[in-house]
Amino acid sequence: AMTHIIEKAGEIAASAAATVGDGVAAARDRVNSSVEGSRMLADGGPAVEAKLLTKESCQGAARMDAVALAQLEATRTQYLDAAHLLERQSADPALVVANTERETVRFTDLAAKFRMRASAMEAAVRTLKKTECPEPMPMTTAEEDAAQLLTVKCQAEQVGSQVKHVADQAFTGRGEEEAGGGEN
Repeated sequence: AMTHIIEKAGEIAASAAATVGDGVAAARDRVNSSVEGSRMLADGGPAVEAKLLTKESCQGAARMDAVALAQLEATRTQYLDAAHLLERQSADPALVVANTERETVRFTDLAAKFRMRASAMEAAVRTLKKTECPEPMPMTTAEEDAAQLLTVKCQAEQVGSQVKHVADQAFTGRGEEEAGGGEN
């Protein structure tokens, strides 16, 4: 029994060592990819930056395409559900009693408009499904890292520009106050 426990402990230790080794290898690969992405930006200049932004933009468009189609289908369903409720509220004698005459007319009108809108959305979905969303060019992990670094760089530049603008306004505003006699 003790031999079995020792063998099992050895297996667990070997498995843990392999898992840790795999984790270390994955971390090393990730660091190497980040370094490669950083080097790609440093060595490639504006042309590489433009290429990365192009690839990233294309991937974003493809992701948004899928989201937009799903939202369009969900909105169509919601319009149909609402149209059904509007029709019930304007036609069912047990429900109509709660309406003003004007509300009943409005519910009937809205039901028709909601059904028309749902039909238009259904036609749009059919049209969109006739064509396949273009598959964007894939990005390597290093390119993804470089694109993220580029995004952070652009955001930092925007923040820096905003800070400069605020500082310039503050300086200009202070100079005007001093010229006007320092009124408060």
